Amino acid sequence: MQLKKFVAKDMRRALMDVRQAFGEDAAILSTRSVEGGVEVVATPAPASPDKAAEFNAANEPSVSKAEFGAMRSELNSIRSLLQQRLNGLAWDQFARQTPAQAAIWERLVAMGLPGNINQRLLDLAGQARTLDQLWRQTLSALVKMTPVYSADPVSTGGIFAFLGPTGAGKTTTIAKLATRFVLANGPEEVALVTTDSFRLAAHEQLRTLGRILGVTVRIVDNQHSLGDTLQSLAHKRLVLIDTAGLPSRHPEQQRQLSELADQPQVQNWVVLPCTAQGQVLQAAWKTCSTAGVSGCILTHLDEACVMGEALALCIDRAVPVVYETFGQAIPDDLAVATAQALVKRAVALGRAQAATPVDRARVMNNFGSQPPSRAAAAKRAAI
Repeated sequence: MQLKKFVAKDMRRALMDVRQAFGEDAAILSTRSVEGGVEVVATPAPASPDKAAEFNAANEPSVSKAEFGAMRSELNSIRSLLQQRLNGLAWDQFARQTPAQAAIWERLVAMGLPGNINQRLLDLAGQARTLDQLWRQTLSALVKMTPVYSADPVSTGGIFAFLGPTGAGKTTTIAKLATRFVLANGPEEVALVTTDSFRLAAHEQLRTLGRILGVTVRIVDNQHSLGDTLQSLAHKRLVLIDTAGLPSRHPEQQRQLSELADQPQVQNWVVLPCTAQGQVLQAAWKTCSTAGVSGCILTHLDEACVMGEALALCIDRAVPVVYETFGQAIPDDLAVATAQALVKRAVALGRAQAATPVDRARVMNNFGSQPPSRAAAAKRAAI
């Protein structure tokens, strides 16, 4: 392993020397103060085990793959600890220089919002004389950033497909919307369709709903394509399509997404449960977006701990929220989404989270995870 000692008058210059010598992925092994400055011991980024073994065999006694793997794991742990330390220094610097903004940042973290959104919000909020004023300006910026449909599209009819993971609330949401339309217009102009052609329980759930409402129910399968099914329902004013929640690589998932993508008259909405982790929401979006998504529905708001991750996805992807659901009651626990209502609910959930001390490491990592414009500047100032 190639080790090199760097001595500079301050940490910033030492790190610049390390990057110049070994690149951005260099591993810092140790740092300490010395007379006249600081000393940093670093090594280049580890190569792959196979390449490392080839190098060692040609240049020095061979290191086994297991030994090299353990060494690389230890270096990664050291790098992670150093990154946490730098995040902490950057956060402390930020909190000392702008205590009001730091307090707002902690509130946003409690709401579940990621660092990139928090930075944008504080930039948009601008300056304020008091903490309360800054908080109001920040929430106003969040309202403006949150995309919503601002209408009830199902009430005027159309063809809508509901995509999303298992348990997201697709079928329940369809039941609420279909019931509302039937109560206002009668059952003759409504049809329900399912593309889930391999789970009998899914068929029966939709058929039961159809019998209760007195509406037509169709199943897309090998004998009945989605295109043919929709053509047979062309006389219906409202068609709601339920889909199977399946892993992204499942052949059935690819089939139903492909069929939906081939029907431009269908509006595809992704149903996002706010009880799910951010990674689950991102994966659901990535999978469903291949069919072309024009909006989303946020569900399970009555069970959610935070809403920030779901709102951040909608903001980052510029996908408008059409409806929000907050219970199992049909058809009551559903509302047309408004930015003000979503932000108000997100704040209420955030306050409940803030009732317990916010984890300092979570705040520091949230601050350090943002793009370079703010976090990097604070890190440079800190070191």
